[in-house]
Amino acid sequence: MSQPILKVGIVAYGHIAKKYHAPLLQALPGFEIVKVYERHHKNAEADYPGVKSVASLDALLNDDDIGLIVITSPNQYHFAQAKAALEAGKHVVLEKPFTVSTMEAEMLLQVAKTEDKILSVFHNRRWDGDFKTVKKVLNSGMLGELVEFESRFDRFINYQRENYWREQDIPGAGVLYDLGPHLIDQALQLFGKPKQVFADIRKQRKDSLIDDYFDILFYYDSHKVRLKAGNLVKELQPRFILHGTQGSYVKYGLDAQRLTPINAENLSKADWGKEAEENWGTLNTYYQGLHINAKVETLAGSYQSYYQDIYEAITMGHSPQVSAQDALDSIELIELALSSHQKMAVLSL
Repeated sequence: MSQPILKVGIVAYGHIAKKYHAPLLQALPGFEIVKVYERHHKNAEADYPGVKSVASLDALLNDDDIGLIVITSPNQYHFAQAKAALEAGKHVVLEKPFTVSTMEAEMLLQVAKTEDKILSVFHNRRWDGDFKTVKKVLNSGMLGELVEFESRFDRFINYQRENYWREQDIPGAGVLYDLGPHLIDQALQLFGKPKQVFADIRKQRKDSLIDDYFDILFYYDSHKVRLKAGNLVKELQPRFILHGTQGSYVKYGLDAQRLTPINAENLSKADWGKEAEENWGTLNTYYQGLHINAKVETLAGSYQSYYQDIYEAITMGHSPQVSAQDALDSIELIELALSSHQKMAVLSL
């Protein structure tokens, strides 16, 4: 029996759609991109013969053949576009962040429930090789009892990028809404919701219109989590730092999947998502009477796993691994971090 084909419409065709969503959907069996909403261009048609670029959202919503809408538009449009897609009877994948407020997120959860449709957010960094490795190190018990966890995502962009919506003074712009959802979602996957939150959110670049730095602390009963991101980090810092009662694990560098174009040929290769040995993290610990100080091979990253799971959730009727509730939890913590910064206080959930 042939595999059911899920026809897809994509909203917006910027960098994220071109680099991640469209290539993954095009490469994976079971999906077929049929239309892309891009108001001023026909770039999707040029990249994927057979795909039609359309100038309105309604052209996607009114197409009865389309079962899944993937929304990659600026954050401030996520709520309205996702709501319209759900009410049109479509399943929806949203680029992170989910929405710009918990109120909008809660409303979308209710609409998805009413319409009985899948609603998920592209938290693809659950399938980063380094994050998968961190989970395995933690679960191994080789660090003993965890006392401190640090995760950071730094860049060096020491200028204001003109005509770039993420750097405009609009809802959902800035580094906290850009990189915060990745780091927060990973922390939630590892440890669940914290007991308390403290945040320092800044504009470090001269004349910046948006926050370009954050330092967020999550407090748990037995350990502390620090999440950081900044645009003025010229010298590479560790991506992950874990300290426990028996040892430490430190990992530099970002996921290897960003280095190779996503397409069917590359995804089929045995070394897809694998990291060069010189970038592996270091484990220094005492474990079962042995002192271990060695490199730990980074597990292969697998962004394709996100959409494979979405396909199965839609066609087989189960909940996706990245639920809308997961995404709402991240937005709730972003709002709590903003409140903590404004009050300069540690706040409880």
